[in-house]
Amino acid sequence: MNTSTPINSTKFYRNALEPLVAEELERQLQHLPPQLVKYLQSEQIMAYALNRLPAMYATSIEGWQRQQLVAKNRFQNQIVVAVRQGIAAVQRDPLKVSTPLMLRENLESSLPSLV
Repeated sequence: MNTSTPINSTKFYRNALEPLVAEELERQLQHLPPQLVKYLQSEQIMAYALNRLPAMYATSIEGWQRQQLVAKNRFQNQIVVAVRQGIAAVQRDPLKVSTPLMLRENLESSLPSLV
């Protein structure tokens, strides 16, 4: 018997740290040599950094604004460090095979079931 509530695809939730990490990543990439930047995969650096920071989700505009303020005030130094570590850790390895995730519509049909 399935008693779970279906996810309403018209409502959204977002991690308030994502845009802050993206901004920091862009800032740090601008200070690196272009020949190094072309070997870095931004989405892997983002995931690396976000996995080392607390999740700060919001479901409303008011919650988003509050979480952004808290994140900027409390976690800016940790964001800088996490992105720096991500750049150091996630460099393209020519021998590593990696299939990027796709948009949500395509993602669910392409991933193996976990149950």
